[in-house]
Amino acid sequence: MANSNVVNLYPVPTEGTTMERLTVNDATGATGDSFQTTYSDLTRYIVLDVQTADVFVSYTGSPTDALGHRLYAGRSYTWSKKAAQAAKFIKTGSTDAHIHATEFTQ
Repeated sequence: MANSNVVNLYPVPTEGTTMERLTVNDATGATGDSFQTTYSDLTRYIVLDVQTADVFVSYTGSPTDALGHRLYAGRSYTWSKKAAQAAKFIKTGSTDAHIHATEFTQ
């Protein structure tokens, strides 16, 4: 039987990074709000949670309420670093949303 290397049982935050807080206040999708575009070279994925209000996200352009994935407030998500870099968000209603994100190495 082959050996396996399981590294995601105990996530390790990327050393030297801080949590990012994104306020999503764009409602039109003209530009969309996004995370920083540079992460540590050691970072492999981003753990994030949506607070206050739902958002729509697109990874291939600016989202709209008719063309975007809905992320629900009160839930957490785990994304690759590339997905987090490509993501653009708009809020779903009149309330600004807040997204907290942390970098992880494994």
